[in-house]
Amino acid sequence: MISSFQHLSLSVPDVAAGRDFYRDFGMQPVDRGDSVAMRCVGRDQDQVVLFEGPRREVHHRTYGVLPGTLADTRRGLERAGVELLDAPVQHGGEGVWLRDPHGYVVHLTERADAGSAGDARIAWNTPGHFERLGDRGCPTPQLPTRPRRLGHIIVFSPDPDALARFYIEHLGMRLSDRVGDGFAVFLRTQGDSDHHVLGLLRNPQRGLHHASFEVGSLDEMQLGMLRMQDAGHRHAWGLGRHVVGSNYFQYFRDPYGSMAEYFVDIDHIPADQDWEARDWGKDGMFLWSVDGPPPEDFAHNYYADEG
Repeated sequence: MISSFQHLSLSVPDVAAGRDFYRDFGMQPVDRGDSVAMRCVGRDQDQVVLFEGPRREVHHRTYGVLPGTLADTRRGLERAGVELLDAPVQHGGEGVWLRDPHGYVVHLTERADAGSAGDARIAWNTPGHFERLGDRGCPTPQLPTRPRRLGHIIVFSPDPDALARFYIEHLGMRLSDRVGDGFAVFLRTQGDSDHHVLGLLRNPQRGLHHASFEVGSLDEMQLGMLRMQDAGHRHAWGLGRHVVGSNYFQYFRDPYGSMAEYFVDIDHIPADQDWEARDWGKDGMFLWSVDGPPPEDFAHNYYADEG
């Protein structure tokens, strides 16, 4: 059953544009001839893989499962009548390939999440609590913005509740929260997990809404925003704070119409916690944003557009 999110693979008409975007975003490209993998600095794991294709689409998502569970997972999927696939030749890999009820291709593999040494604890001075003593807190303008990991993605679905049931019943994911009468559903992995690793957002067609990357601080997030704007990339929404997941956010439009998000301070749910999933209604999107409400095209599925 799903225990980690490995990477997202996209088929896109212009790989070079994506390479440039994610490089400016703070990631490192690994060219492989027929594809480009974008990695976080110091992390030995693909995070976004870009393949050349005639149109933009989510080609597949790769998830890790617990060691020793893949064979049982395959048998369970077969008993449930889930469509299993041969590994695509040009995008292959060991494990189980399947198509979910809304047409997304999912790849399961017995692969652990790449380890991380983690950052040093940030010392904050708050009322009555002084953790930073005799030291200046403001970083230099040269502080790099370095995404640490791909934390989650949001994809479009014509029926988020129904698709969520598939991932819960057949792939062991867990429900964290909902927003607005089936408008969006947020799922986490088994084990200790971020509030959500996969989000499903209602739209008649498939497509990627955004991919979200953890950074080290609000300073990194805001300096990254300035650098992205200086490089000519379109800022989409933020700075702000979500209600669902609690993370601070900053969004940018990528060359394909979807978005990349910087995040910091997301809710983390222990495996043994009896977490109460709630439906937050229209108030779940954000607590505040310097831009106000999300822009009109924030939930638009550009992958469903022609071109």
